[in-house]
Amino acid sequence: MVVLPPKPLVCVRTVEIPKENEQAFFDWIESNRELRQRYGILLERILKPTDEQGDWLIITMWESEEKFEKWLVAPEKPAVDASPGHALVKFGKIKRYDTQAGY
Repeated sequence: MVVLPPKPLVCVRTVEIPKENEQAFFDWIESNRELRQRYGILLERILKPTDEQGDWLIITMWESEEKFEKWLVAPEKPAVDASPGHALVKFGKIKRYDTQAGY
């Protein structure tokens, strides 16, 4: 059983993923997992619309907003953003959500 912090930060953003880049993008996400876990990411999910219409969603959960802020200025982040995997898709803006309830 995974025990989450009391009020993790959830981030949601749209992403356009060309069909031919799907697997390479998924592999790139996985390749950055350990680094981002050191900065407090708890999970990342890539959601595809069941009707195949519109943008995909990326949902991330972070230990706290403070941890997420540290990731945004991490010395390693510019290299991640400049990597070929990042350029495989078109990202929308990140929307932050405070957790209020749930399990």
